Amino acid sequence: MPLNTDFHSLPILLLYGGRSAEHEVSCISAIFIFEKLVEARFTVYPVYVAKNGLWYLQEVPSAAEENCIGNSCKVRFVQQDSEFFLEGERDKVPVKFVFPIIHGTNGEDGRLQGMLEFYQIPYAGCSALSSALCMDKWFMREIFKAAHLPQVEYAKLEKKQWEEKLSDIMEKFSYPVFVKPCNMGSSVGVSKVKEQSELKTAIEDAFRYDDHILIEQGVDPEEIEVSILGNFPDYKVSLPGKLLPNHEFYSYEAKYEDENGAHFEIPANLEESVRKEVQEMAKKAFAAVRGEGFARIDFFLEKQTNKLYLNEINTLPGFTPISMFPRLFEVSGISPSDLLSEIVALGYSRFEKQSTFVA
Repeated sequence: MPLNTDFHSLPILLLYGGRSAEHEVSCISAIFIFEKLVEARFTVYPVYVAKNGLWYLQEVPSAAEENCIGNSCKVRFVQQDSEFFLEGERDKVPVKFVFPIIHGTNGEDGRLQGMLEFYQIPYAGCSALSSALCMDKWFMREIFKAAHLPQVEYAKLEKKQWEEKLSDIMEKFSYPVFVKPCNMGSSVGVSKVKEQSELKTAIEDAFRYDDHILIEQGVDPEEIEVSILGNFPDYKVSLPGKLLPNHEFYSYEAKYEDENGAHFEIPANLEESVRKEVQEMAKKAFAAVRGEGFARIDFFLEKQTNKLYLNEINTLPGFTPISMFPRLFEVSGISPSDLLSEIVALGYSRFEKQSTFVA
């Protein structure tokens, strides 16, 4: 649909939940997004993806699994000629645009985006390629390295015969180190290892979530985050924010289970030169993975040296009332409802551009 028409008239399918360790976080994000999309005059159909993979059409999104779970609202994805619908016993909803907010595995890793691209359905957020690259922390770091972007020392460890290779890998690190699954988000499976005696337990825990894990050199940093918006190569970057965790690091517990797990400095009190460096590096990092739509980009600012390191790109960041992504744009002058309108417009614009290419 051309962007000079009123795209607010088309329905939006809001997909949330999913089969990942970040299921509950996704439901909380969906509640906030639903409210703000409705505030922006969109017609929104919330679709809850249960942990068993079944889809349920809800009136409003809920973080409670039992909300509208039953045969009366169970739906399936169907195609009729060139049109797509969600079909259930009582309802038949046209699929014109999808806003996926399924964090983590099977939602943030490019699989869902690839399905939508295959069926030529416009959607919000990064492409299948960008999503897959940024979900796998090792591939993401390899892209950053090729783009000559500064980052901490890192190494990949594979599950097969990892114990035989560990000592050689660890020679280039000093403690503390971070151990994390390559494919996971929200700090699930991440450990800060302060001494050798803790290393094996941390590695075994990370291997519960992926058969490839990453070891990263720990530094003593301030954690800086920015939000980014736009389609390649034209990006808008928010003012930076500073994350101040009250735990050893910004763990899953600190993010979602402890209401005092961290506090935020929004916007961050930074020297002007550092702020500009963060924003420019964010654009370069997003361009390196050919990012489109929206993302949150995280940095380390080493306290002793004031050296800036690129940490990671989160292509489907938390979108709750307290999440950094919407808050950073709000202090930069873009309200959550306007932000979501722009995200939807960017998704339509990318879809139109891709539709002009010869298959």
